[in-house]
Amino acid sequence: MSLKHIQTLSMNPHFYGKLMQCFLSGYGKPCEVRLYFMALPILLYSESRKKLINATSRSKMETLFNTSQELTDGVKISGKVRLSGYLNRFETLKEFSKKSLIILYSEKKIVLKDNKITLLNSVKYSDYSDNVRDWFKAAHYLGLVFAKTNEDHLNYFLGVDRL
Repeated sequence: MSLKHIQTLSMNPHFYGKLMQCFLSGYGKPCEVRLYFMALPILLYSESRKKLINATSRSKMETLFNTSQELTDGVKISGKVRLSGYLNRFETLKEFSKKSLIILYSEKKIVLKDNKITLLNSVKYSDYSDNVRDWFKAAHYLGLVFAKTNEDHLNYFLGVDRL
């Protein structure tokens, strides 16, 4: 398989669109466009996604990402390491976030009004199986977590001034 084919499979904006549809389903209300763009870099980072797969409806950014984790070799890492490199991932994934937004809009799954995204077709991660279900579950719970906070708190927590 060529590098081009691997990139097509791993950086597919249609998959990201479905992933973000799950995020918006978990968010459960109109979402600021900026928050939409903040989600994909967290979801595509395996360390943060692992925590989100095990999240519950009571989870918050602090409960998910402030606790340390012991690795298999006995080394402990801080919770925020799971979000390290966020700003670089944000910049790299900005175009994919835009494309996924365009796809959802063109498929009439969302409406954009006053800088907010309203989901028209909710998705249940439980309708999927295996690895896809884990990805969609992580997106759903990130939406729930984001819905409990505000952009300023997220910026502070992610260590960025403003995106």
